[in-house]
Amino acid sequence: MGGVSGNKYCLVGKSLPHTLSPRIHALLGRDGYGVRELADAGALAVFVRSGEYAGYNVTIPYKRDIIPMLDSLSEEAEKIGAVNTVVRVGDRLVGYNTDIGGMEYAMRKAGIELSGRNILILGSGGTCQTAKNLCATSGAASVNVVSRSGECNYESCYDLQDTQVIINTTPVGMSPNAYAKPLNIKKYSKLESVFDCIYNPLETLLVRDARERGLKAANGLNMLVEQARLAHNLFQSEVGGQIADEDKTLRAARALIRERTNIVLVGMAGCGKSTIGKSVAKKLGKEFVDTDCEIEKAEGRSIPEIFAEDGEAYFREIERREVEKACLKLGAVIATGGGAVLDERNRFFFKANGFCAAISRDVNKLARAGRPLSKSLDEVKRLAGARYPLYMQASDVEIENNDKIECAVDSVIAAFEESIGREI
Repeated sequence: MGGVSGNKYCLVGKSLPHTLSPRIHALLGRDGYGVRELADAGALAVFVRSGEYAGYNVTIPYKRDIIPMLDSLSEEAEKIGAVNTVVRVGDRLVGYNTDIGGMEYAMRKAGIELSGRNILILGSGGTCQTAKNLCATSGAASVNVVSRSGECNYESCYDLQDTQVIINTTPVGMSPNAYAKPLNIKKYSKLESVFDCIYNPLETLLVRDARERGLKAANGLNMLVEQARLAHNLFQSEVGGQIADEDKTLRAARALIRERTNIVLVGMAGCGKSTIGKSVAKKLGKEFVDTDCEIEKAEGRSIPEIFAEDGEAYFREIERREVEKACLKLGAVIATGGGAVLDERNRFFFKANGFCAAISRDVNKLARAGRPLSKSLDEVKRLAGARYPLYMQASDVEIENNDKIECAVDSVIAAFEESIGREI
C-alpha cells in the first residue's frame, strides 16, 4: 500500500451512483475507499457523530451543511464557505477545501492565465465561489458572475466585450444532455481561454467551440483528480503516510481517460469498420457497439427495409438517436454507418467522449451488398468524394484498410494510445 493508512475513508453525498472517487483514490494508492449516500442533513449529522471514518470527502449537497458540524476550518474552506474534505485530528474534525487547488492545477496544466485577465464565471453555485476565490488570489483584473436572474445574465453578459477567460461552473452541457452550451463564445472577440468544470463528456460543446477557435481550453477532469490527490495527502499527513506528488495526478488522469474514452470508427459503408471495431474491442477489453445493428434492433427490421418503407430522412433521424446513445457510453468501441458523418450533431458526439478514426479503403474494394446507397460503383465513388472531407473533419486520424485487417486494427490501437498521452 506504500504507506497508505488502513483507516476508513469515503465520499459523502446524496446521490452518487456514477462517482469516480473510489476509482481515483484507488489510482492514488488507497484501496477500500468507500461511498456513503446520505438522504438529508439529518443523516449527515448522524454520520459525522458516529466517528466511523478517519477522513472523508464531501460532495453536493452537503459542502455547506457540514460546516457547523466541524471543529475548525482551513483558511481556504473559510473563505469559500464550503468543505469538500474532512480529517479527524485526534478528537477534532477539521474541514478543508481542495477544490480550489484542483482548479488551479487544471488551469495551470492547460496554460490558462488568470492574472490581469477579465474573467466571466458562468453560474452562481458552490463551484462559482471556488472560481471567484481562485481569480482573487491569482490577481484577475475583473470578475463578473453570470446567473439566470442576476443583473449580469445570459443576455446582458455579451456586453462584457473585454472578457478574456470564461469559466463554466454550471451543469449545462453535461451528459446526458450534452448537446447544449451555456453561451456563444464566438461573440467574444478578445477571448483567450475557456475552462469547463464538466468532465462528462470529456469535450463539451463549449470546449469544442473554444478549440475550434484555437483558444486554450480544458475540461474538469484534471481538477477532479487533483482535488482528490490533495485530499488524499491530507489524510496521509495525519497518519504519517506517504504523500502523492503531482505526477500521480497526471498518471491517474491519463488512466481515467484511457478507460473512459470511446474509439469511434467512421468511413464509407463496406470499408471494414465493424470487423476492425470488433477486433479492437476484443484486444482492449472494451464493449463493441455497431450503430447500424442498434438501429435494426430498435426498428425490428433491416436497414434496406427502413430505406424502402420510410425513406432516408426517417433513417437519419433514428441514426442520430442511436449515435448519441452509443457515444454517451464510456470506454466503448463504436462502428458508425457510412452516412452518419453527414449530421453535424453526430460529428459532435463522435468526439464528445471519443477518439475518432476514419477508416479509408479503395472504393473498388468496398463491400456493397445490402447497402441502400451503394448500388453502383459510380454512386459509391460520388459518395466517397463528397463525404471524404467530412470524415477528415470528424476524425483524429485516418487509417488505411487496404492490406490485412490486422494492420488496420493495430494502427487504430497505436493511434489511440498515442492520443491518450496528448490529452493531458
